[in-house]
Amino acid sequence: MELMAVADQMRTGPVNLTRLLPPFAAMHHDQHGTTMVADSMGFRQLFHTAPGAGGNAALSSSALAAGRARGTGLDKVAVGNQSLLGWQLGRRTLFEDVEKLVPGAVARLDSGPVAVEDGARHSHDPLGVEHAVAEAATLLRTSLAALLDDHPDAVLQLTGGLDSRLLLSAIPPSRRRGLRAMTLGVPGSGDVSIAAKISARYGLEHDVRDLASVDGVSPADAWRLCVEASIRLDAMSDPVALAALGIGERSFAQGVRISGLGGEVARGFYYVGRVVDRSYTRKDASRLASWRMFVNESVEPGLLTDEFSAWARDAAEGEVFEALQAGGDEWFRATDELYLRHRMQRWAGATDTAVSAQRIVINPMLDRGFLEIAARLSPQDKAGSRFLASLQMALDPELGAMPLDGRPAPAAYADPSPWQPVAQTLSTGKRFVRKSLQRVRRGNRPPAGGDILAAKVVTHWRANPDLLSTLASLDFIEREWMGAMLAGDVEPRPSSVAFLTNLAVATSDM
Repeated sequence: MELMAVADQMRTGPVNLTRLLPPFAAMHHDQHGTTMVADSMGFRQLFHTAPGAGGNAALSSSALAAGRARGTGLDKVAVGNQSLLGWQLGRRTLFEDVEKLVPGAVARLDSGPVAVEDGARHSHDPLGVEHAVAEAATLLRTSLAALLDDHPDAVLQLTGGLDSRLLLSAIPPSRRRGLRAMTLGVPGSGDVSIAAKISARYGLEHDVRDLASVDGVSPADAWRLCVEASIRLDAMSDPVALAALGIGERSFAQGVRISGLGGEVARGFYYVGRVVDRSYTRKDASRLASWRMFVNESVEPGLLTDEFSAWARDAAEGEVFEALQAGGDEWFRATDELYLRHRMQRWAGATDTAVSAQRIVINPMLDRGFLEIAARLSPQDKAGSRFLASLQMALDPELGAMPLDGRPAPAAYADPSPWQPVAQTLSTGKRFVRKSLQRVRRGNRPPAGGDILAAKVVTHWRANPDLLSTLASLDFIEREWMGAMLAGDVEPRPSSVAFLTNLAVATSDM
């Protein structure tokens, strides 16, 4: 949609713009005030002061700017959430009375407080897997054809997984030869070899780079890059991971990227065990949070005071439970909504927003139509990648016969053997064992290149401890731990480095 058309819609019917492919957002100012609108997923991050809150009202594309304009303190619940999740839930930001604009919503500001018209939530009739596959195949083929017509030089982010393969499968073989593809090499990943085989078979122009350049970054530059990443993330996701990714991206041409992000919502990311409709309690929410949500990006024991740590865990588990309840009273459907409306919106959306100045990222599986298809499927049809694997076979059986990274070919999931449920249970069990070991060892998994970059940031802190001086006033930080870390007696996790970096940015004028 051209700029003038967007401006016209902002004047006459901004809600119509919510149908545009995420990430999208728009703001418009005239003599009557300022209006801003979010896409149907709230993927493009926008912020506003809470309706009815006193003081300076604001609409902003930056939560940091809005928080500083308000002059309010940190939201302690948000701090607790982020210490465990690494990202935020729902509308929360790190600042009191500053909220994220929810999906499909329109916010207005004139001479009074902010007024927000929430996006409509739709109920959907059930859809069988065969009809869902047919509709999704048509949607992806149409979307990819239009995308390549408009952007023939677009680059496919190709991995060894299923989602990017689905997008390639939606492109006719006649248009694949010469298609540009890129793969970021991550140590221990099989992405590069699988993507290379696919590229060779179909004549893709495949560009592969790795994260080796992280080693050559100085401690001072590591800190600068992490601060810049934190600012772009509004201090609400992992700046160490984004900075490491940015270093790896330096060698890639920027422009239009085709991303497979979104397939997770169609395969039940948080599903565990036998998938049958059931109700749930807060205990279920707490178990999900502990085993699947708090493991990878939580700060280490000792960084927070014992009192705040215990309070924050209880508060965060309560927030997860509330988020699940907003998604309905059936467990697996509620976890789907939790993933889509919270993890995808507040984690993946924040990252896509942060890189939007460098490149245009197009996620065809975040199209509103595709998400509606996924919402209409039963959890049983999504479990075990059945729907996505069936979609793969409908789009391109040849690609569907090629193994995935560390997993069987999609064909095995589309037409499972009688032993597939047993294999799925064993796979789930192994995943639980890995999570259990992480919890027992009180460790987590750093982002690619993050451990090296985080260590360099800590080296810079130790040489320049005043960089963290604003954290001394935060009563939830354990001072003894901070002293030991700066003295070199504690080597913090990358997740802790990310958390402290975000707090430093949020509490200063960086």
